[in-house]
Amino acid sequence: MTIETDAYEPPLHISLSCNHCMNPVCVYICPENNFQVREDGIVVHNPSGCKGCERCIEACPFDALKLNPKTNRADKCNFCVDRIEGGLRPVCVENCITGALSIMKVSSDEIKSNNFQDADVPIVAYTKPSINILKKQKGHIFLREGG
Repeated sequence: MTIETDAYEPPLHISLSCNHCMNPVCVYICPENNFQVREDGIVVHNPSGCKGCERCIEACPFDALKLNPKTNRADKCNFCVDRIEGGLRPVCVENCITGALSIMKVSSDEIKSNNFQDADVPIVAYTKPSINILKKQKGHIFLREGG
């Protein structure tokens, strides 16, 4: 997704997976009740009951859900809940070579729904994605280790 910030700043190019919204439309639209919001806010999907109707895929404003071509069931990021429960970070955070991804615990009051106000995603005020996009800080250079 590309978000235009202002005339003097370059656009933000971000890759989105599930944003574990505070008010996820996938939970409400699934006729099989295959989505649950955990106490910690992570939205998990149980694909075993999925019938592939694709309602959740069509409803997600972030295109976070995809139809798995092998199982013909909806699939999405589960924020690596098994790793988090084991005290580890999600794989995407662990392997981001620039350090651009991180996780943090925040209260519901701290989650701002205006992170996408400049993007063409009108439903964000309703879904309240649990994501915070910070502008790149000037002066930081990221180098890879190794030769």
